[in-house]
Amino acid sequence: MKKIYRVFVNITILTVIFLTHTNVCAQNSFDKWFKDNGLRIDYYHTGTDKTEQILFKELKFEEKWGGRKNNLIDKFAYGSYFVEVFDLKTKTLIYSYGFCSLFEEWQFTAEAKTISRGFPESLIIPFPKNKVKVELSSRQYEDNSFKKIFEIEIDPADLAINYEKPVNAEVKKIFGKLEPEKALDLVFIGDGYTKNEIDSFYEDVQKIAEYLFETEPFKTNKEKINIWAVAAISLESGTDIPHEKIWKSTALNTNFYTFRSDRYLTTSDYHSVRDYAGLAPCDQICILVNTETYGGGGIYNFWNITSAKNSHRLEVFVHELGHSLAALGDEYYADEVSYEDIYNKKLEPYQANLTTLVNFDSKWKNMLDENTPIPTPVTKENLKTIGVYEGAGYQKQGIYRPYISCKMKSLGVDFCPVCQKAISEIINFYAE
Repeated sequence: MKKIYRVFVNITILTVIFLTHTNVCAQNSFDKWFKDNGLRIDYYHTGTDKTEQILFKELKFEEKWGGRKNNLIDKFAYGSYFVEVFDLKTKTLIYSYGFCSLFEEWQFTAEAKTISRGFPESLIIPFPKNKVKVELSSRQYEDNSFKKIFEIEIDPADLAINYEKPVNAEVKKIFGKLEPEKALDLVFIGDGYTKNEIDSFYEDVQKIAEYLFETEPFKTNKEKINIWAVAAISLESGTDIPHEKIWKSTALNTNFYTFRSDRYLTTSDYHSVRDYAGLAPCDQICILVNTETYGGGGIYNFWNITSAKNSHRLEVFVHELGHSLAALGDEYYADEVSYEDIYNKKLEPYQANLTTLVNFDSKWKNMLDENTPIPTPVTKENLKTIGVYEGAGYQKQGIYRPYISCKMKSLGVDFCPVCQKAISEIINFYAE
């Protein structure tokens, strides 16, 4: 049997990957390199707190490509992982993006020090016209550099590419008039909604969309956003709540008690999530879970998950969208969390709204009034002042936030100007 693709994994000797290359493609060359379909690279991300390995599973065809067609090369370098696609013949960089994952979060738990675990993940790229090489790099905790952990050469004519349509579900466009390539496409998928509860799912999406467009900077950028709803049907209503001994059979296998945190709502079944997301043009995955229990989660360019029936659902959704869309960091620090040493305080975090002051010039320093002290005291006079306030990223000391109270810190308040700017830049990147 002819060997169509080759997989390379390098764990012990890692090659440093730079985000700039001499041979970078023009941003408007989508039709030269890609078809109007998607290609999904499924794998398992495994390891411990100090190791990681990529175990390749398969290549899957996706009928819809609703992602970027103009800004093909990522300019933000957000996230803990970075994907680069090269034309194999010319070695031209033709597509890239950053993301985070559930595996990465698990690495900072106490459990990761004692056992090895694996989490399903996928890389999503436009379907190439010619042979390509896809490289996945991991951000290093010690120095913030990216080092290659996986690469695969892909022939688009490979007969091993899976063209099966994995699931069927009704898809509705809830809001938006733009073509997908000219908009930020938010795809809502329901979990824990039975066949008789699908109307309730659409109502939940509509309510969240209405609230989103009342919230800046989404209000200002409303016409640049499309909202889609994918009606995944579950066998049972609700979701898993392990600490209450509640278990449900649902389409996306969502669950509370992630990493032993009662309110952390996630799913480790990422391949099923991608099956449904692939039915619609998709830039961001938003999962609504049919439960009244408080909780949610958001991971950059991975997914946003929110309890659809909880009274705080609207606020929680928008907060989690700050994570999943713009890679914003949590600004609270008093809450109990399951992570240990998640930020290296000797380095500047990539999150636009967090700083260690190691390289504050690269953050929001140009938005400060020249008389604003650094650090900035938390006082009534400074409630609406952009500053440098200590306490963020789950740490009371050593990490700073730009506002006393922002939606990335507390519910019931607006995004601060720094966060609004970061979100707007991302929306424009997709919609340009």
